[in-house]
This record gives sequence, structure tokens and C-alpha cells, in this order.
Amino acid sequence: MYKQALLSTLISVALSGCASHSHELKAAPVSTAGYENMACNDLHAEAKGSITQTLELTQVLDKKADDDSSQMAIGMILFWPALFALEGGDGEEAATYSRLKGEINAIEKVAIKTSCEPAQLAVKDFREQEQAARIALKEKRQAQEANWSN
Repeated sequence: MYKQALLSTLISVALSGCASHSHELKAAPVSTAGYENMACNDLHAEAKGSITQTLELTQVLDKKADDDSSQMAIGMILFWPALFALEGGDGEEAATYSRLKGEINAIEKVAIKTSCEPAQLAVKDFREQEQAARIALKEKRQAQEANWSN
């Protein structure tokens, strides 16, 4: 009984230090005020810039989370005290990612309010890419779980 409680505690501590996948991070609240006086072309350019940075950070964050998960699995099997050495945590990239997602949300609100179609379409395309990435990650996890159970 004591060993199970200790193991559960260790797993909880180790998991809390793991980096988050991008889809697990929430958008930070960002005011629309900085975007409300922009021309449609400028709003579109701003949307594209934020989206590009977000997509780049998505790859960084997801790789970091996958690496942490792999290290966790190896540590659990081979040598659990090594789990305390996991770098873990979300770090600065996650904060930047959340801010950028908030900017995209604010830009989208202004684009809808001002009927700026190019910015709306850019955000719509981004959301579709994001959804496709989430589905791919889910399928990857299911395949890994199927391999582990065999």
C-alpha cells in the first residue's frame, strides 16, 4: 500500500514538471484596442505574422512535450529517480505562444467587426491547421498506446 502511494506521488510530481503540448495551452487575454484603428491590409499582415510565429512555436512546444513524455516513459521503466532531472515545465515559449494566440483572437474579433475578409480567412485557415494538428497528435497517441498494449 505504501509503495503504491509513493509511486502515485512520484508520477504526479514527474508529470507536473512535463512540458505541455501546444493544444493544452490557453490563449492569453489580449485587448482589441491595438488593432481597432488598423486598415484591413495591416490587420491581415498582423494576423499572418502572429500566425506564422504561433505555428513555429507549436512545433517547438510539441517537440519539447514529446521529448519529456519519452524521457518519462524511459525513466518509469528503467530508473525512476532520473525523473527528477527532467527539465520539464513550459517556459518562455509557452508564455509567448499564449500571448500570440490571444493576439490572433483579438485580431479575429476586429476583423469580424470591420468586415476584413483577408484577416478573417487567415485566422480561419490557422484554426483549420490547428485542428488538423490536434487530430494528427491524437491519432499518433492512439497508435502509440496500441503498440504499448501489444
